[in-house]
Amino acid sequence: MKRKLSLAALLLALFVFTSCSKEQEPATQKKAAETTEQKAAKDDCADVHWSHQPGEDGPENWKNLCDGFADCGGTVQSPIDIVTGKAVKGDKLAAIEFNYGKSKVDIINNGHTVQFNVSGNNTVKLNGKEYKLLQFHYHALSEHTIDGKHFPIEVHFVHKYSDNDFAVLGVMFTEGKANELFKKYLDHFPTTKGEYQSDEMIDLLSLFPENKTYYYYDGSLTTPPCSEVVSWYVLKAPVSASKEQVKQFSSILNNNYRPIQPLNGREVLLFEE
Repeated sequence: MKRKLSLAALLLALFVFTSCSKEQEPATQKKAAETTEQKAAKDDCADVHWSHQPGEDGPENWKNLCDGFADCGGTVQSPIDIVTGKAVKGDKLAAIEFNYGKSKVDIINNGHTVQFNVSGNNTVKLNGKEYKLLQFHYHALSEHTIDGKHFPIEVHFVHKYSDNDFAVLGVMFTEGKANELFKKYLDHFPTTKGEYQSDEMIDLLSLFPENKTYYYYDGSLTTPPCSEVVSWYVLKAPVSASKEQVKQFSSILNNNYRPIQPLNGREVLLFEE
């Protein structure tokens, strides 16, 4: 009789345990799903507000605003100060091979910069790889410094090879002769979020200095998410804009430059044309 009671108790315990496990299983799965959704939400930074100005949403806190901005606290960040006396001759570097044509005018103020979206198949060959030009945009003051010195404006030509391989060509501006592109379009640059389009064509290669000597280093995007996927080519020779053009353009951009980032042992190479 005792044996029968023990067997009955064991069967009852197994039934209760199985029932509880089945009841808990959906709850466990739900919790896991919620955790996955929460992680995805933290990685999705599309609606996260960030700014170039110091403060809670400023450059010093970008890495804390969203999990997807974690790279902003990385060790291979841009921009940097290029110390010309420490640049090493890049024996394996090659001249930039431009395959640029013309592009329609599509100017966007996205709240962080003034950007020209580029149409057509414009490419550059950089050390054996062909990158496609996506857009170019401006920063004032310059993001990179040369021997500790900022320039009034820096333009970035953003190229893509793959999702994990971008190349950016940076060109500095000095005050001097009026800039031809600014002559035509500076008055059309949206001063707040907005867009200006025209069927006129821009000769893209005319936006570069004649001499294409450059400094090269491995770095990142200079705005969130600060992905460390960029090969940087900062041209040594600048282009120019008039004092009035620099003043007008700088008032639109409102100091949209990221502070200089530590080099952390990276080497800056020099290719001389």
